[in-house]
Amino acid sequence: MTSGAHPSNFAEAQARTRASYDELPYVSNAFPQTHPARLAAVARLFSLEMPNLDRMRVLEIGCASGGNLIPLAAAHPEGRFLGIDLSGIQIADGRKRIEALGLTNIELRQQDIAFFEGPDHRFDFIVCHGVYSWVPEPVRHAILDICSKYLEFQGIAYVSFNVLPGWRPKQILRDALMAHVGQASNLRERIAKAREFMGFLAEHAPPGPYGAAVKEGVAQLQKVPDDYLAHEFLELDNAPCSFHDFMYAAGQHQLAYLGEADLHMMVPENFGPEAAKALRMLGGNTLLSTENYIDVVTGRTFRQTLLIPPARAAATKRNIDPQRIEDLHLLADITQVPSSEADMPYCFENRGGRQIRTRVEAVRKAFERVAARKPATSNFHQLIAEIETSDKKKLTQEERNEIRGALLQGVLSGLIVASTMAVDIGAADGDRPKATVLARKDAASGRTRTVNRRHENFDLGVVAQHILPVMDGSRTRAELLAHLKAKAGEDALHFQRNGQRVTDEADIAACAQEHLAATLGIAWNNALLEP
Repeated sequence: MTSGAHPSNFAEAQARTRASYDELPYVSNAFPQTHPARLAAVARLFSLEMPNLDRMRVLEIGCASGGNLIPLAAAHPEGRFLGIDLSGIQIADGRKRIEALGLTNIELRQQDIAFFEGPDHRFDFIVCHGVYSWVPEPVRHAILDICSKYLEFQGIAYVSFNVLPGWRPKQILRDALMAHVGQASNLRERIAKAREFMGFLAEHAPPGPYGAAVKEGVAQLQKVPDDYLAHEFLELDNAPCSFHDFMYAAGQHQLAYLGEADLHMMVPENFGPEAAKALRMLGGNTLLSTENYIDVVTGRTFRQTLLIPPARAAATKRNIDPQRIEDLHLLADITQVPSSEADMPYCFENRGGRQIRTRVEAVRKAFERVAARKPATSNFHQLIAEIETSDKKKLTQEERNEIRGALLQGVLSGLIVASTMAVDIGAADGDRPKATVLARKDAASGRTRTVNRRHENFDLGVVAQHILPVMDGSRTRAELLAHLKAKAGEDALHFQRNGQRVTDEADIAACAQEHLAATLGIAWNNALLEP
């Protein structure tokens, strides 16, 4: 046992952790990469079948106030969802939201992970995000033990953790901050002392590797909110580990490696041809060793690892057949850009700068349609049908094969996100727009953030908070406009131009029209509208 987790003071450590998160709760967000449909897509690509997600059973370890779990329960009424967390404050907040939403298929429990008492069934998905590295060693073992005992044979466990050696430079700044804040028990005091000291460190850090690491770390931390600084850098427990050590611990609990939630990080070729050659040689073409060397070469600081039962791992097929892409649903925020390669005239790029090039006209058309269908997902069969309808002729088998291969390459390169569930979006110009139930009820209850149909967080502006609750599909755009003007007339909503409040009735009507159009466009683009 490490990090102050000896039996004599383990209870004290857990009480300290509980008090820390009660005093300053972590902002409880949705994490798109943990969505079961995205995890299931990884399994599908490796030739593993997955259970029916409509009735999925999901456990989240360290659920905070349910920001990740509650939207899943709202979107899948036939599923069953259980979240546990040590913080009573956060659990209470999550229960209030569940009550406001009227959900009956989810339970949040205040419970110590180390003493988890599970139900009499197993789970299709177990999610543990942002917990493993920040708890004492007995709790880390308990997390893996829960995954082993309560995971269905066809299930997937997701566990994220800070990984070495990439996290080591961050450790330098953490050690410096911890040395300064000392034994200050009040979390707000620790944050204040840390922020004050960061400025001193940045100014007086010596030249060389140490000073560079400190300055870079300070520059990053000065941009983060207090909850992140407190729980990422100032908790007494923070134990990053190597991928090798994590997988050894997982193996001790009869868990095997499936892959990463961010699948493109498993592909050596994504780091360049020379690096790929070296990685495969260093890793001896063995999966776990190559993964460990990817961490060493890239300096990755955070892993999102997927675990399955060992017997299930034996059935995985690592050489991915492009036909496996056919039944998946694809999402990409991409645009066509000029190509730097004359023999590959068509180039598509996402916001992260990842690119894919092709010389095949049919592939260009497929990627254009993937881009055009956003914010909804695309499917191979949809794309083929749309191209053939537009061109009024059948694609050849060779063209279909090219499209399959290009879509798979897009997923493996990180350009495209794959899911086992389709996301359809209502028309942006529909006369009776309908927001999701979750968005309507979150806005009606005064929440400033909701989650969209792609399981992404969305911050609700003032106008959205007033208009979304009544966007139930029964009101026309004209009626929504009247509602917005009425809110302004009731003094519940103020419009401004050039920093000045608008008071003229005609100007209020014009502002309401502008804001309604903008809000509906934003709601559509952010997947908040029902089909």
